[in-house]
Amino acid sequence: MFPQPIDNNKMTIPQIKDLLRNAKLGRAINAAAELPAVVNDTDNSTTVTIFQSRYNTNKKNKMIGIIDDDDFRKEEAQLTHGLLGLLSGLSDQPAGKPVAIPAPPPANPVPDAAVDDGITKILFLASNPSDTAKLQLTTEHSRVSARLQEALEPEKFPLKFRQAVTPSEFAEYLFLEKPDIVHFSGHGDRKAPEVQSMIQESRAGRKDTTSKSAAKQEEESGIFLLDEDKRHAHFVNTTFLKRTFKSMVKRQNIPIKAVVFNACHSSQQAEAISKIVPYVVGTSWSVGDKAATAFASGFYFGIAQGMDIEGAVDFGINQALAFNEPEDRFLLYKDGVKVEW
Repeated sequence: MFPQPIDNNKMTIPQIKDLLRNAKLGRAINAAAELPAVVNDTDNSTTVTIFQSRYNTNKKNKMIGIIDDDDFRKEEAQLTHGLLGLLSGLSDQPAGKPVAIPAPPPANPVPDAAVDDGITKILFLASNPSDTAKLQLTTEHSRVSARLQEALEPEKFPLKFRQAVTPSEFAEYLFLEKPDIVHFSGHGDRKAPEVQSMIQESRAGRKDTTSKSAAKQEEESGIFLLDEDKRHAHFVNTTFLKRTFKSMVKRQNIPIKAVVFNACHSSQQAEAISKIVPYVVGTSWSVGDKAATAFASGFYFGIAQGMDIEGAVDFGINQALAFNEPEDRFLLYKDGVKVEW
């Protein structure tokens, strides 16, 4: 009598881990794709889709002789390790099982010293309102996710992707996710009246350095989100961004290590926020989609491979140069001061 096939829809996380222990990687990935915790979560679903693509590509390359046995086994080992990491972070508790209630904390708890757990949480915020120029934000996210999955321990680089972000959601996601790195991809559109005015003033060579002029220029810099109805573009200025990050870092004690504004004309935003967050990346002018994606891909490859922030930014700039962007297009600010390469 032949064994009955396993119904992937009914498989549990322990059963999928058994598949991995029995070197049945393809079946394990397909079964993981059907888990409710994957189907109902965009980030987990994207990660498993990337696993499937890498698995199929690896098999195809081995079959047609592009890679040798060692490279084939190395890729399978990385995929196995990555999938195990993902599964370990998912809940597989059966319905109706009683939940253990933790013991109450002591009356006068002593705060523990901060311990580096080796996890780098990344929050990818994207906003591309319909009344602004279209950007390839999902492509950028996919490339970033793929680079992080190439890490030796990809589970140490969890990535949350949030699209169509509104001003209220911008702050809420920072509070809820408590990221180490915040990545914003969208518009700091020079076609907007506020930004165009800033550019025209710069070209006219005005040298008014009064505090009033400086405040006005800061108000004219910012990024585009969606309005709260998610129907139209809404420009939020640098004052909003600076106040939001200050609240998260200073009052809510969220240890944000770096912010990346992968958006056009974001140097003023980056400089202002770098007085609150240790490292902030911005751009000096408009940036093409391909160059922006190349920078992000290179930056997160560096992060996944253990580079520090400065090293990862440098690697990302090198990648962007291949798409005819000038060397000073991407700017890094450290503690309020621009880094000179």
